[in-house]
Amino acid sequence: MKLIIANWKLNPSTLKEAQELASSVPKKSKNKVVLCPPTIFLSQIKYPFLGAQDCFWEEKGPYTGQTSVLQLRSLGVKYCLIGHSENRALGETDKQINAKIRVLIRHKIEPVLCVGFGTKKNDSLSVIKKILLSQIKKAMGGIGKRRLVIAYEPVWAISRGLGTGRPADPAHAAEIAGFIRSKIANAAVLYGGSLDAKNARGFAARKIIAGGLVGGVSLRPAEFLKIVEAFNN
Repeated sequence: MKLIIANWKLNPSTLKEAQELASSVPKKSKNKVVLCPPTIFLSQIKYPFLGAQDCFWEEKGPYTGQTSVLQLRSLGVKYCLIGHSENRALGETDKQINAKIRVLIRHKIEPVLCVGFGTKKNDSLSVIKKILLSQIKKAMGGIGKRRLVIAYEPVWAISRGLGTGRPADPAHAAEIAGFIRSKIANAAVLYGGSLDAKNARGFAARKIIAGGLVGGVSLRPAEFLKIVEAFNN
């Protein structure tokens, strides 16, 4: 079963829009579809698999503006994105990422570890692999061997702000997925980075790629459903 995650980021602007967007995505699919709306809408979105865009590493306390894993669990959240390149760009550290993964695992919410920040389009494969392995090892420090969902999002491929908006080649993504699997045998490796309806089949055809992390396109229901369908075939 493949995993397709819709990361809505800081969208949409109203609860009504968020509910309409969620209702446009079928609740049943051959593969697993996860919706990650803004945290403020999570309690009002009805969908079988909900994900959070981030969390805090402490369960409770004097942490103004943060979101606790206990709060997410009470809302039925099943997945949580961790280490997204946009958060790393704002200063999130590997130590913080590791702490978040630990608390998520403790409370049985599946972390989705995003790696690829710091890579460049013209980097050699050896350089990219070194960066990714470092991020993975630091994120998983003290966790031991367990299944982990890892989203490879080369930062240069992200559509807005950080990258070119041009996706990686499917062959490159498959090479990276194979490398990660060689280090963590039971990892499920997703691809994220300008994934859209036109290029999704190329990634879906690579069996080692376990699904996709979809950003801005997930706000366009017709196109997002084409991505889901691509991974269903």
